[in-house]
Amino acid sequence: MPAAHPLDANFARHTARSAPLTPAEMQARVARFDRLQASAVSFIDSLIPGHERALLSVIGAGVTEDAGLKPAIAAADNFHIDYIRAEPGCGAALHAHDTEEVFVVISGSWEFYWGDTGADSVTLGERDVISVPAQVMRGFRNLGDTTHLLLSVLGGRHPGPVTWSPKVLDEARKTPLRFDADGRAVRIDRA
Repeated sequence: MPAAHPLDANFARHTARSAPLTPAEMQARVARFDRLQASAVSFIDSLIPGHERALLSVIGAGVTEDAGLKPAIAAADNFHIDYIRAEPGCGAALHAHDTEEVFVVISGSWEFYWGDTGADSVTLGERDVISVPAQVMRGFRNLGDTTHLLLSVLGGRHPGPVTWSPKVLDEARKTPLRFDADGRAVRIDRA
């Protein structure tokens, strides 16, 4: 055993015991990918051509506009996680959040664009990451020729509602989705 050093006393300040957690409590914090609930109308832009995608809710309520979409893990302390699955050429239209959003490319190649008109963009490949600041309009699309997957992490306990580019909402008015009084996307009868 090496001789004692004066800094060895600092180890005591970095020692702790685990908080208690039963196996059942930990199981409530497990999400199995093949059991995730998905929504094809998770946002007001979901029926605009080129913006079709599925949101798979993993942790926390996030910012989905689909009241029926429930996360696999309800407990979320300061972050929310979702997977986004999109066909070739599809993804999210320009929108913003009240909190930072991080995307991790799980598969494929994706274009991320930002600004009032989406004029700026960057292409990311598998395992690449982008962090978009709060209030910055952003969108993304699958550049591949098959279905691909992204991971989205939203910061904050309550990330707030999505805000949309005016052009996106003009296009959304042509679909059967509308906002209800609570800001949720609901399908209307177009008769």
